[in-house]
Amino acid sequence: MDSQDFNHLVDGLRRGDRAAMADLFERYGGVIRAAVRRNLHDRLRTQFDSLDFVQDVWASLLALPPERCTFATPEALAGFLGRVARNKVADVFRQRFESQKYDIAREVVSPVSDGDSNRPGIPGRDPTPSLAAIAAERWDGLLAQLPPAYHPILQMLRDGFTYDEIAAVTGVSVRTVNRVVGRLKSYLGE
Repeated sequence: MDSQDFNHLVDGLRRGDRAAMADLFERYGGVIRAAVRRNLHDRLRTQFDSLDFVQDVWASLLALPPERCTFATPEALAGFLGRVARNKVADVFRQRFESQKYDIAREVVSPVSDGDSNRPGIPGRDPTPSLAAIAAERWDGLLAQLPPAYHPILQMLRDGFTYDEIAAVTGVSVRTVNRVVGRLKSYLGE
């Protein structure tokens, strides 16, 4: 990029021109990502995405007062963005390794439960008892709002039966099952 184009982009940045900002983001995003990836500690890579740091760097640049956006060359801007990225990563490193509250060394992986109720395990995919109770209340409320003839069809739908299987078991046509589902969807507002 020649100096005239660069100065035009920096002037656009000072004015808050979105096109200039987008062009700068596209041209310098890789510089920031490289600086973050170069400086991010291995133990932090599983907890932080480099794009989060990239966004923080852009936010810092955009927060600068216009009179402080004085970059003489593209290299000067790249150097500034790289230093800001390095500082952002260093701040997180200090927070996660040098403070007691957020110390990464204190984190413990939850053991997998082996059936022993005294040991916590990784949460399962099954709903919690309170969620199951809420779902049961909503189901009962839905059934109370619909005609009793729909109940067997809806219960079979909930249990995962296909429309053809429901029609065969309940003795209605597949069109009737489709009509019930359509009415249910309109009732639920879908």
